[in-house]
Amino acid sequence: MSPKIEALAFKGLCRWVVFNTGYTSAYTLPVPQGGFILLRQIIWNPTYQGATKALQLQGNAHQVSLVEQGSNSELVYQFRDALTDVTSGGALFNTPSAGPTILETWGIFKNDVCVDILVIPDVAGAVYAGGVAFQNQAQERAQPLGYNGAALTPTVAISATETYFPAGQTRLFTGTAFAGANVRDTLRYNYLAARQVTAPIAADADRQNQFPLISFGCWVFNIPVSEYLNY
Repeated sequence: MSPKIEALAFKGLCRWVVFNTGYTSAYTLPVPQGGFILLRQIIWNPTYQGATKALQLQGNAHQVSLVEQGSNSELVYQFRDALTDVTSGGALFNTPSAGPTILETWGIFKNDVCVDILVIPDVAGAVYAGGVAFQNQAQERAQPLGYNGAALTPTVAISATETYFPAGQTRLFTGTAFAGANVRDTLRYNYLAARQVTAPIAADADRQNQFPLISFGCWVFNIPVSEYLNY
């Protein structure tokens, strides 16, 4: 905590708030009118979704986005939670093999924040393009630091509407242009109804792990950013 924030806290102009949420796919972090929040911490508890034990192994990766209403200010995080087996009542169930993930982050939001979670789609549906070489450019170094003409995967079609270029826009592949309405150079998934968080299976012994639980730690300011900067 900075001395400025500490001083403002003693003056009653800001306070530390932990906003807890979970269970579904869509939430809202409230921001006081005329003020702002400084997001500093996210605590993600491992979770998974699926109607069967096998499907839950495909539902253990999630994307969490925080987007300020009415602006382009956003943070996007992705989590993949390792699972192991546990026996209950003679039956085998999944359970997380690690505890919560604690992220120290930084995000300033002046309007309410849309928080959305999706289940990352099964990689079995992804299509890896055939290998091609990088174009001959100055930034493609010779061996041992470069690939020296080796064939690499240029794109991954996550779905019919999501094509991912892992190497980005500046490291160009031969005969593979970075173009099209659905291309992206950062790994990000579209929000679709089929990717939403589903209800836990009430009969499962591990049902308490089958829904999200997230905590957002933030400083909530009752003054605008412009006034904060003048202190």
